[in-house]
Amino acid sequence: MTAEDKELIVDMPLTIRDALTTDFDDVALLSVDAYREYSECLSSEDWDKMKTNLSNVSKVPNQAKLIVALQDHELVGSVTYYYPGTSTSRLFQPEWASLRMLVVSPKYRGQGIGRRLTEECIQRAKRDQAEVIGLHTSELMVTARRMYEKLGFQQDTELPRNFGIRYWRYVLKLAES
Repeated sequence: MTAEDKELIVDMPLTIRDALTTDFDDVALLSVDAYREYSECLSSEDWDKMKTNLSNVSKVPNQAKLIVALQDHELVGSVTYYYPGTSTSRLFQPEWASLRMLVVSPKYRGQGIGRRLTEECIQRAKRDQAEVIGLHTSELMVTARRMYEKLGFQQDTELPRNFGIRYWRYVLKLAES
């Protein structure tokens, strides 16, 4: 992709909306593609498990909302937003909102798409009157961690390793308790 092509992409409007069931297969493919760069850091068995987890888009629970980003009708990113009280209890306090599985197409990175999807989750958490929104991320996600920190998220606690990789929980306080 040339610099001129990138300029054209940046100038296209970004649409963020709730995913339709017809988006699920494309989100699954995008998720695997977005995480593929980390496959070298995993055993082939762990990468296969991760690909399976990434592909389970249709299993997003009713208490969560899959959100997609489209640029010129092309799927370029997605994230899952969990309403307060529905977040994974082993990771988050029961009353928190959370976001999981933020992915951006490799060819569209660096254009603020991940930030816009994260901001959408923050706005939904505020609308839903959550006091905190949480997420978890790994040592592999250096760029994502920097973005979360710029948005005000703070590293809260280290989580158990998964696939031999260090993970942390990040939180953003939205209201004083």
